Amino acid sequence: MATIKVADDEGETITFIEVDGKRFPNFNISAARGIPDFKPRNDDVFLIAYPKSGSHWIWEVCRMLFAGSTDLDVIAKESSMLELTSHDLIDQQTSPRILNTHLRLYEMPKDFQTLQNKIIYLRRNLKDVAVSFFNHTKKFKNNYQYNGTWSSYLKMIIEGKVDYGSWFDYVKHWEEVIETHPDLQILDLTFEDIKENPTKEIKKIAEFLEVPYNETLIDEINHQCSFKNMKARKGLLMPTEDGESVIYRKGDVGDWMNWFTVAQDEWFNSVYQDKMAGSKLKFKYTI
Repeated sequence: MATIKVADDEGETITFIEVDGKRFPNFNISAARGIPDFKPRNDDVFLIAYPKSGSHWIWEVCRMLFAGSTDLDVIAKESSMLELTSHDLIDQQTSPRILNTHLRLYEMPKDFQTLQNKIIYLRRNLKDVAVSFFNHTKKFKNNYQYNGTWSSYLKMIIEGKVDYGSWFDYVKHWEEVIETHPDLQILDLTFEDIKENPTKEIKKIAEFLEVPYNETLIDEINHQCSFKNMKARKGLLMPTEDGESVIYRKGDVGDWMNWFTVAQDEWFNSVYQDKMAGSKLKFKYTI
């Protein structure tokens, strides 16, 4: 495990932690080395997504579906994150557990595929991910220690020089996993679909988890897990020095239009077409 600094094209650096050649955020990620030997339970559900794709939102939805109630204690998603939380603490959690990670399939615990755990895989369009990740990185001043510009950061994330690597490689990896592993129980969701029709998508999650539900519960979950209510209830679990929420910023689809210049958008679209050649994945950039 080593701390590394990676420079953008203007010479500003982002601080990461590197574990076994993988780049992680500069947090206490001592748990990352123990992931191969982590022992899942048969009823564990794994929520998997590239960073800034909406996993905080869907983790809370899953908690409420399993509980059959929206009246839950306020708990940080990080408390069940494989690479950030002590596995001894995760082992103390009651079942069913909703474990979350930003890893790829080959980086998961060795027993993972044997147990056939349910996987909720969440993806989001890269333009909005890039904007959200940039703001996330800037807000964690003491961790990433980054003072760069949006323009330079955009190049870094497109080139895969950020924590967890290339978004392109990540989504294409999981696209291949879904196509080539029909034996795995994977629910493929998009951030944009959930924003556009949350009731429909929450029902889809409930049916995948095989939990009982009714229209009242779905409506209550939709209300409590709206961005406004999530931010009010959980936004200050991880505050900035200025008392703002690090995790919850806007939660919109299409905020990228407030950040991308015309030239950046044209460049992005050209790179995207090249990087995603052969992929069948479709993403919405507005709703």
